[in-house]
Order: sequence, then structure tokens, then C-alpha cells
Amino acid sequence: MRIAIVSDIHANLVAFEAVLAQAKSVGYDAMICLGDVIGYGPDPVECIDLVRQHCEWTLLGNHDFAAVYEPTHFNPAARDAAFWTRDETVGGAFLARELARIDAARKSGALAPAAADAAVAKAHGDQKDRIDFMFRIAPRQILLDRYVCVHGSPAKPVNEYLFPNEVDQNSYRLERSFRMLTIEPKPGVEVRASAIVGHTHTPGYFLEESEGLYEWCAFSRGLMEWSPSKDEMPPGLRFILNPGSVGQPRDGDPRASFAILETSDETSDATSDAAPDRFTFHRVEYDIARTQEKLRVLRESGAKLDQWLADRLALGQ
Repeated sequence: MRIAIVSDIHANLVAFEAVLAQAKSVGYDAMICLGDVIGYGPDPVECIDLVRQHCEWTLLGNHDFAAVYEPTHFNPAARDAAFWTRDETVGGAFLARELARIDAARKSGALAPAAADAAVAKAHGDQKDRIDFMFRIAPRQILLDRYVCVHGSPAKPVNEYLFPNEVDQNSYRLERSFRMLTIEPKPGVEVRASAIVGHTHTPGYFLEESEGLYEWCAFSRGLMEWSPSKDEMPPGLRFILNPGSVGQPRDGDPRASFAILETSDETSDATSDAAPDRFTFHRVEYDIARTQEKLRVLRESGAKLDQWLADRLALGQ
């Protein structure tokens, strides 16, 4: 079984479409999303719709939370983007534009009255489905009885970062998160699991070499794809893996990032310390200028979307 893992799309439709095309070309059986479908980018509604179409499930990221509940601990640019995203999605600004477009087509004769009525009903139905979807997103999922999936960290699923420098500077965060990685796939059977997370927009993984001793293994910027060898990811060692960001990479590489999990047995015994799983990280070129142009047009129309949100895409920051 091959599972495509995407994260941190951040309303960057151009990047997400490029990732979907690449994932299709390499092949996958299912796709999951680790959260932050929206926030920062220019196409939140379209990205929600694509996630609903392609992903088995998505997780609650801090920017998803901000749009439907409240932005907390956000800098001014992120907070402004969150409020604009809220207006577009659950606030109905996108729906209002769609209804205006349908009404104009009706008045011009481009749409017959019956077709216009059907289009209005569909637009309202789609909006309700999006809102219901956003309010149903869970902060945690268990994958294949052996992976704890969260957006932030296993200890704080929505909004705790696990940066590469935690290994040297805040190893207690890693120790706390690895302690949380115990699941019970069947009554009375506890499994020491690994984790798959997003949030930092940095592809790679932490290895638990022993209790209190960790190593960060990063995706090299010179590669298009990378599948860690057995020496790099020894069987039996637990890890916390991050597939990187689709829509806003921050590791100095502006290409979109995602991962494929390949397992030879989807019902593999979760008590095994050496499940035959293989991860491959992928980087994908996309038309960054298109996303930047969309942001520019929105800013000129009055949207409070900081210029830095466009600039950073080309820098991978």
C-alpha cells in the first residue's frame, strides 16, 4: 500500500495541484493531510475542496483552527491572513462572489432560469459542506495502528513546533513527545509507535537512538526525492517524521514537499519493531510567480495579505 502524505498546503492551490500531479505520476493508493490546509495563501476555498476530494482525512492545524475558531499567538501578518481566510471560507465571501456571478449570468441570458436556480442551490450546498468539514476536523489520527499523526507535536497536537534544533537546545520537547507515542491497537496490547507531523514546514525526521538521545535527519536540497536507507533509518528505532510543506516550504528550498509511505503489508503486526515500511520524500517545482500574482491582485483589491507572504515563497522561508 502506498500512502501520499501532504501537509501545510496553506491555500497555495498552484503548489497543491503540482503535488497532486506528481503524486499521481509516482502512484498512491490513499492520501492524508496533516493540517493547515488554509492560511496565508490566496485560494483557501479551492484547497479545502481539493483536500475533501483527494484525502482520506485531514488534521486540525493551527491555521485551520484560526479560521474557524480564533488565531492565537499569531504575528500581525498571520493574524490578518487568518481573518481574511475566515471571511473567505466560513464567513461566506467566496459564496457571495459565486452568487453574484450566477446572478450576472442569469441576467445576461448566459444561464437559463432553471440552470441558475440549480447553480445557486449547489453553491449554498457546497458552502454548507465546507463549513461542516472544517468544524469536523480532528487534531489526531492513528495510521496503520503504528503511526500517531498530528499537526504539531504528539504532546501538543495543534500548535507545538518540533524544529531540527530541538536535538541540541530543547531535547525535553522530543523526550516528552516520544513518551506520548504509545497506542493500543487492540485491547491489552500497547505499541511503542512512531509519529508523522507537520507544522515546521521542514522535511526530515527525528530518530530516537536511545531514551534522551535524538538525531535529526534532513532532506538534502540537491535531491528531487530521497528514501532513507536502513543505515539512515534503522529498523526498530522510533522516529517523528515531517513530510515538509506543500504550500510554504521553510527549509531554504522553495519547491513543494510531500512524502509517500510504502508498506508491503497494510495489516502488518503493529507489535513488530521492524515494520517493512519505506518513506520517500519528494520535492516538486511549481509556478511560484502565479501564486505571488494572485496575492498581489488580492492585496490591490483590499485584502490584508502582507507582501512577505508572497516574497517568502521564492526564498523557501
